[in-house]
Amino acid sequence: MRTRFFFYELRSHYGHPPSLCQGSVMIGETNERGASFNKYLLSAMDTDMPAYTTRHVDGVLAEVFKIEAGKLDEYQYEGEGFVHHITRERVRFEHSVFGECPEWPIWCCTLAQYKAALQGYRRFLDMPKSIDSELIIDLPDGEARCD
Repeated sequence: MRTRFFFYELRSHYGHPPSLCQGSVMIGETNERGASFNKYLLSAMDTDMPAYTTRHVDGVLAEVFKIEAGKLDEYQYEGEGFVHHITRERVRFEHSVFGECPEWPIWCCTLAQYKAALQGYRRFLDMPKSIDSELIIDLPDGEARCD
C-alpha cells in the first residue's frame, strides 16, 4: 500500500489569490480498505497534526517509540478529528465529536502502518511548501482487529 503526500492549489471563486494546501491519498487503493485508510489515517494526520508545526507529529512519534521499546503500554492522542488509541497491537481511531456511530465506526490499523505514515508525514512537513513537493511512502502490510 502506498501513500502520496502532496501540495495543490486551491482556487477561489471570489477572486482571491490561490492558496497552497496539502493533500494525501492512498495510491492504487480504490477499494474499501484504501477508502478507510484515507478516511481515518490520512484524515487524522491532516486534522489532528497541523502542517504549520511539527510539534504534534514529533510528540506522537516519541510515544510510539516508547511503546515499541516496551517503556509504555499505551498512549492516547486526542486530536480535533479523532482520538488515537495507540498500543503495540494496533492503533484505534474514534471520532472526537461523534464517538462510535454509523457514519464513523471505530477503525484500526497496525502500529507499523501508523508509524510509517507518521514518519512519512513528518518528512513531508520538512519539504518546501511548493506545488512541486511530493512524497510517496510504502505502508507495511497487515490487518488490525478492532475488537
